[in-house]
Amino acid sequence: MFNFLASIKISRVFLLSILFLTFIIFIVVTIFSTFIYNNSRLQQVESLYIQAQSINKLLPQYDETISFDAYVDNLSIQDSKFNELRVTIIDENWNVIGDTSVDSQNLYLLDKHTPETRIEIEGALNNTYGSTIRTSESTGLDLIYVAILRDPNNIEKGIVRVALPFDIWDSFFNFFIYPFLVLFFLVIASSSFLSLNVEYTLRRDLDTLLKSTRKAIKGQNTLELNSGDRQLSILSDAVKQIAQKLNEEVEQAIKQRTEFGTVLDSMNQGVLIFNKSQKVRFSNDIALEMFGKHQFFLKEKIAVKQLLPINKLLKKLKKSSSEEIELSMEVKKQEKHFLISGSKMESTNEYILVISDISSLRKLENLRKNLISDISHEIKTPVSVIRAGSETLHSGSIKDPDIASKFTKSILDNSERLSEMIEDLLELEKIEFGGLVLKREKLSPHKEINKILSTIDALLVKKKLIVENFIAEDIQIKTDKESFRSIFSNLLNNAIKYSPTDSKITFNAFLEKNNIVITIKDNGYGIEKNSIQRIFERFYRSSKARAHTKGTGLGLALVKQLSTRIGAHVEVKSKINIGSEFFVSFPDK
Repeated sequence: MFNFLASIKISRVFLLSILFLTFIIFIVVTIFSTFIYNNSRLQQVESLYIQAQSINKLLPQYDETISFDAYVDNLSIQDSKFNELRVTIIDENWNVIGDTSVDSQNLYLLDKHTPETRIEIEGALNNTYGSTIRTSESTGLDLIYVAILRDPNNIEKGIVRVALPFDIWDSFFNFFIYPFLVLFFLVIASSSFLSLNVEYTLRRDLDTLLKSTRKAIKGQNTLELNSGDRQLSILSDAVKQIAQKLNEEVEQAIKQRTEFGTVLDSMNQGVLIFNKSQKVRFSNDIALEMFGKHQFFLKEKIAVKQLLPINKLLKKLKKSSSEEIELSMEVKKQEKHFLISGSKMESTNEYILVISDISSLRKLENLRKNLISDISHEIKTPVSVIRAGSETLHSGSIKDPDIASKFTKSILDNSERLSEMIEDLLELEKIEFGGLVLKREKLSPHKEINKILSTIDALLVKKKLIVENFIAEDIQIKTDKESFRSIFSNLLNNAIKYSPTDSKITFNAFLEKNNIVITIKDNGYGIEKNSIQRIFERFYRSSKARAHTKGTGLGLALVKQLSTRIGAHVEVKSKINIGSEFFVSFPDK
């Protein structure tokens, strides 16, 4: 007998059955306990209401000369459990004038029993009676209170309130808990006996079937199952048939897997296969190489922070058959962009992800956007000069030969500059792809700055600005001429734009650590300290810039881009309402 009991293992099915029964019984306990509580309370409230009415009939009408405390002491009674009925009389001023639990000489110590402090009194004023359950401040007992008006039509005749200790637990234990415990143990005992008996037989047959299945997996002969259960016998026969086909399927799967792996490894796209637990089941060589140092491992979930969007994609695939995301990260010090297309295999609940490297496509798109942005920004200055010259001529200055000649030449020069600028921007975009090589040549910064100044005379005259070129004429640097002109044209245009009328802009140059530094200084509005680090970002404009001038915020971004491209370095220093100074450093070689 001992060996039999020792061989029995408690299954999860049995434990779940016991847990389910316990849950059902708990629900029943909750329902019945609530019912008993409410029923007991309502019965006692009704009883107290009747007693209150009876006591009210025995009491005399309200008179200040009558000692109501003596009356209520005579009306107090006890039940079979020696619980004393508490009777309280309250006058129209909410004072207690009689209470069975308080001596008459101590009644004045009681606080006023108002509707605001006593729920049962508020209920008596609004309904036939009022009731509540709470701990008495006078006796310290849990009481159920019932209060009625002595005259429903006249509050001045006072209130009668009665109360009794309310002990729900005695009735609850006597009428429910004890019978429930007996029933609970009977149900558990009978269920345990029946389920263990059935489970033992079922476990024995299942163990035999399991051993037979394991032998079938290994290609060995299966065991005969002598079971009285017809379904288990059919299952045993099915295992034999499966064993015969299993070897054929395994051989075919191995062959298909080999062919499948060969095809995936020859693709130019990365392929990942995840099981239903979101663990990597397969990866071709391209997928392993694509993410560089951000590695993942077979039979594990994606854990690398930069690859976590893949997990989000897998979660979306649980609800839909296909999804796509774009993933950007740094791989081998280069910004890479990947398009990851995912689909779900309904037959196996696995997920296939195809990864395409779209970095070159994104780079092309960004360059196209930058080209449009740069052109739209850069054409503003020559157009402004042409417009200023045209307006001057249109206003009547065309009749003055000297002024007309000066402004028509400015319009012509800026028209040519506009054409050259568009061509230069196109050339710069080609350089991004390595299609063109920058033309490095020796040039004089002093002369180049003067050429730039000659193209914007109209703007300088209009704003009454003085530009001084203090760059020494003998200084020479070796760099790309067009990039140099574009950098300082943008810086000069910014200085003009943000400088007040009648102010000064100066160019200077000095040698610092084998670098020739060319500076441009203005007396403009200045740049806020928190904006210094961001002014070279595309489209970023400081609050003062937005307040005083219009613009797209592309000029300084272009300066930064061109400087980096030609090997120069640009910095800025600025003070609010004093001005800004830009420093462009060129290698002295």
